[in-house]
Order: sequence, then structure tokens, then C-alpha cells
Amino acid sequence: MTLEEKLIHLRKEKGITQLELAEAVEVSRQAVSKWESGSATPSTEKLLGLSELYGVSVDYLLHDCDLKAGEIEPLPQKAGDDLKTSHGGTGKAAVRWFAIIVGFLILIILILIGVLYSNKSREEPIRIDEMAGEEVTGVPKIEFDLEW
Repeated sequence: MTLEEKLIHLRKEKGITQLELAEAVEVSRQAVSKWESGSATPSTEKLLGLSELYGVSVDYLLHDCDLKAGEIEPLPQKAGDDLKTSHGGTGKAAVRWFAIIVGFLILIILILIGVLYSNKSREEPIRIDEMAGEEVTGVPKIEFDLEW
């Protein structure tokens, strides 16, 4: 059952009109109509209100499932839905955490490589009086008269 179908089913089961639902969740009747036709989706705040009003979870509203004897049963997996969690939701949070951890490990490895490389390339400083070179001679001495 899609979100739109669930919204229609739950509203009719509760025996209320679109206008009464709109007043209960503080939106316009047109907004409820758009939700039920699938041309708009309720905000998170409104989904919370709908779940409280109907006595169902937001998870139930958002995920495709059928009603059987008042219980929620997930629909069979579709092609491409290979990341499912045990509660029937998608594993987007798990994938996000995995990506964060992998990124963090890569950052640590790059920092370690940088530290090791910088230690190998560091040489002892050479004092200026130990530098080999030619003596500079014949440079004229310039004097400045600072009196005005």
C-alpha cells in the first residue's frame, strides 16, 4: 500500500472528511487532497501528526506494506531493494555510517603517511658560517646622512 492509499484508507476508517483531517493537522483541505492524490508529500511534522491521529507509526506510513488483521506486514522486496533492515526499512543510515567510518579511516591513513614522509625528508639545518661559498668583496659601503 502506498502512502496515498494509506492516507485515504486511514481517513475513511476513522470516518472523517478531508476538511476535518485538515483542521486536525492544521493544513488546508487542498493539502490533504494533494497528499491523497500523490501530488505532494506531508512534511515530517505533519507525518508525526497523522501518525498520532491514526495510531500508526511514521515508519508504517512511509514504507510500502499491507494491513493484515491490524498488523503491518512488509511487501515483498522489489528489484533494487537489496539493503533492507530487520524492521523493513531501508539501510540508508547503515550505509551512511559505513561511508563515514571508511572516510575517517582513509583520513587517518593519509595523516600517518604525511607524518612519516615529513620525518624522512627533514634534514639537519646548516649554520650559515658552515656554508661553502665565495667571499664577497668589492661591495661599496653606503652611508646615509639622516640629518635634515
